[in-house]
Amino acid sequence: MITRYIPFAFLLFSPIWSLSVPQQLPLQPPNPPLPRPLVIWHGLGDTAFSEGISEFIQGIKETYPGIYVYSVQIPQGGSEDDERKAGFYGNAENQAADGCIQLSSIPELQNGFDAMGFSQGGLFLRWYVQYCNVPPVRNLITFGTPHYGISALIPCPTPPTLTCLLAARAARAGIYRPWAQTHLVQAAYFRDTERLEEFYEVNTFLRDLNGEGMEVKGSEGEFREGKWKESGGKGLRELEHFIAIMFDADRTVSPAQSAHFATYSPENKTLVVPMEQQNLYQQDWIGLRELDETGRLVLDHCPGEHMDLGGGCGHRMIRDWVGGRV
Repeated sequence: MITRYIPFAFLLFSPIWSLSVPQQLPLQPPNPPLPRPLVIWHGLGDTAFSEGISEFIQGIKETYPGIYVYSVQIPQGGSEDDERKAGFYGNAENQAADGCIQLSSIPELQNGFDAMGFSQGGLFLRWYVQYCNVPPVRNLITFGTPHYGISALIPCPTPPTLTCLLAARAARAGIYRPWAQTHLVQAAYFRDTERLEEFYEVNTFLRDLNGEGMEVKGSEGEFREGKWKESGGKGLRELEHFIAIMFDADRTVSPAQSAHFATYSPENKTLVVPMEQQNLYQQDWIGLRELDETGRLVLDHCPGEHMDLGGGCGHRMIRDWVGGRV
């Protein structure tokens, strides 16, 4: 799920001239407030400082002079090879918790920040919002993120890397076995609607992130990690806006509509059940309905394939949802 970036080409805005004042009272314009900081969490197979991510960040900085941008690195201080491996191998909850530690320690973020997650990275940022969120996320923007999981493994790139091939082989051998659930990142959000009983029994990352743990497990006291986690933690209600972007020609995430909290029907895998018909939304387990009814949930689209930010889509999202003042 490496992001395909395109160069930025943003318009320059003319300065706003101040009113004239008497010469004896010179007006010194105050320093304008800085743009709100931005945190980026890359997708599967990418790294925090890859060429594509670095170019993307540079474009944002040219658009919003003075903006602070932080790119989450798991493991922090690791090599590019370490990062790529971590995208496939590791405990998803532990990686998300490591992100919480990173973000809570950065002084530039202490007054809040916007967050942008690319594909798999959007799930980690949602975990941060729901279980940490100190300092708080203001606007959460996710591109092609499988919020309601995947029912087929993410295809390996062409040519495939050995890391991806080995991870896929291990996943196919037993996606719902305890080892896979705690050692393969994709397994943590693999939600096959034909095997929901297995998913509910062993999955703790995506199931609980969507509040399904409470629905399935029943009364308080049964939970290994308590009601707080099973019910989705804080949920998403503290966000100013949640912008979930789906790629209309996505052939990587199955179903592509998972980016908008839709999923296959358990009775018919050719039928996609939209967010509004899910218990997740109707019973408002994590605050999606509240966000929607208060105009803070935006389900948007990019026209291309998975993580193709061309056609002006990436520019539009940056223009509309990044750069707000602190």
